[in-house]
Amino acid sequence: MATTAAQRSGTRAVTDALRSWPALGALGAGLVLLALGAGAGGAPGIALAGLGVAALAQGVAALRVGRVVLPRTTLGVVAASLVVAAAIAAAGLLPELGVAGGPLVAASALAVVPAAAAAHRLRAPLRVPDSSAHRRGAVERWPSLVGLVAGAVLVAGLVTPALAATTAGEHAVPHGELHTEHVGH
Repeated sequence: MATTAAQRSGTRAVTDALRSWPALGALGAGLVLLALGAGAGGAPGIALAGLGVAALAQGVAALRVGRVVLPRTTLGVVAASLVVAAAIAAAGLLPELGVAGGPLVAASALAVVPAAAAAHRLRAPLRVPDSSAHRRGAVERWPSLVGLVAGAVLVAGLVTPALAATTAGEHAVPHGELHTEHVGH
């Protein structure tokens, strides 16, 4: 069955709209993992912080190049992390390790997005961008902008409560309050 120009255009619009989501997912997961690492301490804290730094690096790199970088490594690290996190949670060890379950679930869900993009990239052949891509007008950029904003809203909706539920979030000063009272200022 042949695809029509309208179908190809619609597919391209959806692809453009979702292009930034793996980077946003990696950035969100990285922030939550860093906060979890700060609260856990010890070896679990170091492991979580290391994963957080790696996720942030993936997010920045993916934003820079427009796709997931090192897809095999990304897929392997996310898969292994999800298996280990599920095993630790199933064993009931999260409280003992100082890791909050809710934020870990949020970070895991966010990490699945770049992993899925990595799996897709490994299955799909790498396409060379068409030569007219640099000549596209502002109208064709709207799907990408809308996708970026929608993705940012979704990530913020997951990351904000997840950060608040971490040890670092619990110790954060509420807005409008000070750590100590400053008399005479």
